Amino acid sequence: MKKLFFTLLLLILSARAGFADNIAISASIDKNVAALDEQIVLELTLSGNVSNLPNPVLPDMSNFTVYSSGRSQSLSITNGQMSSSLIFRYTLVPKNVGKYSIRPITLQYEGKTYQTEPLQIEILPAGRAPKQAQAAAGAPASTAKNLFITAEVDKGTAYVNEQVVYTFKFFRRIRLLANPQYSPANFTGFWTEDTAPKNYYSNVNGAQYMVTEVKTLLFPTKPGRFNLGAASLQCSVQDFSQNDPASDDFFASFFSGGRTQVVRTNEVSVNVLPLPESKKPAGFSGAVGQFKISGSLDKKSSRANEPVTLSIVIAGTGNIKTVPDPGLPDWQDFKKYETASSLNINKDDAALKGSKEFKTIIVPLTAGSKTIKPVEFSFFDPKERAYRTIATEPLPLEVKPPAQGSSPNLPLAASKNEVSVMTSDIRYIKSPVAWESYGGYLFDKPWFLALNAFPLLFLGLFFGYVRWQEKLSGDVAFARRLRASSAAKKFLKKARALLDAGAPAADYYNAVSRALLEFIANKSNVSADGLTTASIAEILISKKVPPESVNKVSEILEECNLVRFAPTTATLEMMKAVFALTGETIARLEKEMR
Repeated sequence: MKKLFFTLLLLILSARAGFADNIAISASIDKNVAALDEQIVLELTLSGNVSNLPNPVLPDMSNFTVYSSGRSQSLSITNGQMSSSLIFRYTLVPKNVGKYSIRPITLQYEGKTYQTEPLQIEILPAGRAPKQAQAAAGAPASTAKNLFITAEVDKGTAYVNEQVVYTFKFFRRIRLLANPQYSPANFTGFWTEDTAPKNYYSNVNGAQYMVTEVKTLLFPTKPGRFNLGAASLQCSVQDFSQNDPASDDFFASFFSGGRTQVVRTNEVSVNVLPLPESKKPAGFSGAVGQFKISGSLDKKSSRANEPVTLSIVIAGTGNIKTVPDPGLPDWQDFKKYETASSLNINKDDAALKGSKEFKTIIVPLTAGSKTIKPVEFSFFDPKERAYRTIATEPLPLEVKPPAQGSSPNLPLAASKNEVSVMTSDIRYIKSPVAWESYGGYLFDKPWFLALNAFPLLFLGLFFGYVRWQEKLSGDVAFARRLRASSAAKKFLKKARALLDAGAPAADYYNAVSRALLEFIANKSNVSADGLTTASIAEILISKKVPPESVNKVSEILEECNLVRFAPTTATLEMMKAVFALTGETIARLEKEMR
């Protein structure tokens, strides 16, 4: 019995190891050399013989602004075994000129680490603007602004879960000394999807501008009137003398300290209507958009008790991520198993498009000419302002009797009434006398029970770990809140190292302020790059943080900014004091920001 148990255990572990070894990960970019005003497309491919591949972990790419530009997934089932291929696409916007190396992208699966090869990228200075743009930029100053931002939505009224496109545009015809800090509008109450930014030139009132355009796809989650508020942008711009227009030369550019300018958009609001209750189909599950459905079988003929894969594909325009399993009707002649889904999305042309495929293994129980009845799917079409129900075509399937000599699947083909007596011969088996000294039955031994309970405990821990990882990957806000303290500690550790090494005070205070910013940003699920002291105070007040804690945060950030951007001398005692105060404030906010 021991030999049998350990043999089975070795077979299970070998099978699991074999699956893990079949996972592959690779990364590629569309160009290795790009200009500062160009974009780079990073494509990451994952493949393996498992149905649910985990999400990869991107390395630190602080020299680029990274945007997700879509993903595609394919799922196949062969002889009951699933394999999956997943492609992630990212758009990289360079921040600085230079040569950079993107470190390996990693994937953790069942205790093993898979990684890509490093990628090398060279960023060159931005190309010169077209002649007409250069002429406009060098023209005498007019009433046109040097920079401004706008925001608009493509529709002021929409239904719940209907796509609304929020467009942010940044117009500028003046040199920026640093990357601007963007504070987005309030998208509370909406499911958001980011798109890659676009850069182009545009003529406004006779002046040529460089325009950065960012579109955000919004899907309202509940009815009501939502005020998105105003987005703001804080820029550090060149500050030349107004009395000497000819001072824009090399030396003026070199020695200019610049000035900070904050611009804001107009406020935008959206009126969200509830979905109509009249004529709502019984099977409606909340999908809004324009969709179509198709179905197929992996084979046209089969035998009884042999598996057949049924594929249902729902494709179209709308929030394809939230489209649920359409559900299969009850078929008396078939046994149905759990459904696996795969997702393919595309965010080109400022619209969320794609398809979602649902694959289910069905097993015919009896022979004959079968027909897979149509599978229905209901959705609300906002263009027609009406519900629609679509269905797949009937799928014919010829089922032959089981092959001669084959063993039918007992749980499907057999029942208690089908068990027959194969022989009536009984042979007496005498128990060995030596067993009497063994001390009782084997299953009464505590060590035997513990040995049998260990695989169950291992499986329980494994599935618990998988569920936890799924929760972290599916709920970004929860994952960021969970990791907020560790991210802050990382920057505090960096600040301590800078202090011990006698680094410049500006670098030290930058690390301290970054620790506080990252903690608050992760706890609030916002970007740390767009946070200002005022916006941070608003976030903390909205989360009902006591005023004394809000004041402490403002004091720390103001002291850090004073040392970083003003000619102020910081003593060692001041640096140690702000370090201790930051640690205490983060510990207090950990309890107060729930």
